[in-house]
Amino acid sequence: MGFKFWLKVAFMIGSFGLVIYGMKQLRSSEFAREASKDDSALSLLLGGETRPLNWCLAETKKVEIYSEKGEVQKTLETPVDISSVCEILVGPISSDIVEKAQFARRLVATDAKGTSKTLEQAPNSSFFRVDDMPMSSVMLEKVLQRLTQP
Repeated sequence: MGFKFWLKVAFMIGSFGLVIYGMKQLRSSEFAREASKDDSALSLLLGGETRPLNWCLAETKKVEIYSEKGEVQKTLETPVDISSVCEILVGPISSDIVEKAQFARRLVATDAKGTSKTLEQAPNSSFFRVDDMPMSSVMLEKVLQRLTQP
């Protein structure tokens, strides 16, 4: 029984220990809580109700953020900022909310040709609409709050 044998045995015992540790972590309440969050990438991987959506035009050059009063609050022109508001996780929305909500222009994406696309938001909520398609996006609401802070 040489060194290679004991090395293989130690490797197998270590691997078995890691498998048991992984199983315990997957059963923990912290993992379940993280997997159930709407804006969690883990929820997306495990088949949650959120789905990725890029609502902007293919060659978006700028995105304007509008205030509730309809004034341009901020203009985003860097690819990182544009990506943060264009590539979002969206979730379901009930038809009752859609019927009651009054949507107002919140974001306007413009490409190099001057073509624009508008995303609307129901005031003081995480409910949005693009091309008459309603959705909820907690992630986009957080990004907009972060970007509009002075």
